[in-house]
Amino acid sequence: MTERRGSAFEKLTRYKSKPNESDSSSSEDVGQVILTTDDSEIQAQVLGDGRVDVKLSEKALKLTKKWEKRAHLAFPLGENLTRNNRNYETSFQSVLGKYQGIPKLNIAIHIVGSRGDVQPFVSIGQILTQPPYGHRVRICTHPVFKDFVEENGLEFFSIGGDPATLMAYMVKNPGLMPGRESWKAGDVGKRRADIAEILQGTWRSCVEPGNGMGGERKCPNIEKSTEGADRLFIADAIIANPPSYGHIHCAEKLGIPLHMMFTYVVLL
Repeated sequence: MTERRGSAFEKLTRYKSKPNESDSSSSEDVGQVILTTDDSEIQAQVLGDGRVDVKLSEKALKLTKKWEKRAHLAFPLGENLTRNNRNYETSFQSVLGKYQGIPKLNIAIHIVGSRGDVQPFVSIGQILTQPPYGHRVRICTHPVFKDFVEENGLEFFSIGGDPATLMAYMVKNPGLMPGRESWKAGDVGKRRADIAEILQGTWRSCVEPGNGMGGERKCPNIEKSTEGADRLFIADAIIANPPSYGHIHCAEKLGIPLHMMFTYVVLL
């Protein structure tokens, strides 16, 4: 940690202790950090299950409360911020009321990445399928996530690609240009083929019935009022994360809106 002269961090020291080998439980301390500033002390123990147990001395606790009080004066947080925004709720709800009863849309959500990339979009899709919206949402991503998507009550379409292969390439080539070893090993050619499959898959997900895997897809949010009609899908809008690449081209070709976002969750 960088020292800051003239502050409480000027005399900062850090200690690390070895793991406690005598305790084999899941809550075993695997590391300890002690931060001291004058008479105050902060201890942090990393447990075997990934949690961190933080303990503050009396002086550190008082100092923390003092900092929180100053922060609230400069930046209103929590209840203060919520209370201030309630003044505008009436006008906000009146604006929303003008858009009630909008037609149901076919929304294709394109996602390339790991489960941490897919999971937030599943939550978004679930909200969009529920009242008062009632849209039809199709999660278009890698085939490995088919069961995960359908278990959460959403329609799935495979755009191809393997997230493990994509992540391995990114780790091996963190920069803008691939390394010499990747060229020699054929990684660049394999990457091009994977992206070509994904580009084609994003277009197919906007205009084709089924699940993109040659089998019948599950679509629990569609009433089968007309025989065969539930199998058809033409996207009215696209939501996508940037690495899915084909999003903007599909939206331009179909003349439909595109909303891009980059969100993910960290799985612990």
